[in-house]
Amino acid sequence: MKQLIIIIGTIILGCMIFNMMTGDSPDSLKNVSLKAMERAMEEYG
Repeated sequence: MKQLIIIIGTIILGCMIFNMMTGDSPDSLKNVSLKAMERAMEEYG
């Protein structure tokens, strides 16, 4: 039972980290890196 709780907790934590990296929120890693890349292209272009 204890191992099942640890496995479920690990899966939930993995889903939260995945959503933080690739989610649609304005401060997700995907959107922040997109904005940084757009700023860099504007400076060089």
